[in-house]
Amino acid sequence: MKQLYTYIALAMIALTTLTGCERDGMDRREARVLEGTWTGQIETYYYDRWGLTGDSYRTTMYFCRETPYGGWGYEVDYNMYSRYNDYYYCEFDWEVYNGEIRISYADSWNDVYIYDYSLSDRYFDGYMDDGTNRDIVFHLNYDDRFDWSYWRRSPTRMSGAAPSAVASGVFSTPEVGGE
Repeated sequence: MKQLYTYIALAMIALTTLTGCERDGMDRREARVLEGTWTGQIETYYYDRWGLTGDSYRTTMYFCRETPYGGWGYEVDYNMYSRYNDYYYCEFDWEVYNGEIRISYADSWNDVYIYDYSLSDRYFDGYMDDGTNRDIVFHLNYDDRFDWSYWRRSPTRMSGAAPSAVASGVFSTPEVGGE
């Protein structure tokens, strides 16, 4: 019987060690690769949040890594044909944990969980869960040329102010707020 307890204790130690290694190794690597700006399509996202549909909407996200596993960032969703009239800008906190990325938005929208994703230094694809039980597919490319200056007119984390959200045009709704 004593031998059985010894084996169970060793198995628990091994599991704890393996879980810790995953957090330290893979999650840290994913957070490091994620840092930067990503631009592309998020399918069905607009229907879920604002009731908008179509393929003329794009998303650009910036991830700033403050810790080995996460940090803060901002996102702008916009109409490709009227980028400065129809957009939604929001800041967020993010963290990689056990192969998932959790994003918490400043506007109190549901946390979004990114899962089953593929991440390289150029491409970021996968699925998002925003609590609506719909498959949200995204395809983003690394974008080192995106100009954030227009959307960072409001106070941002970089200035030490509280996180903010700003909407304009078709993205302005009573729930979201307008500019």
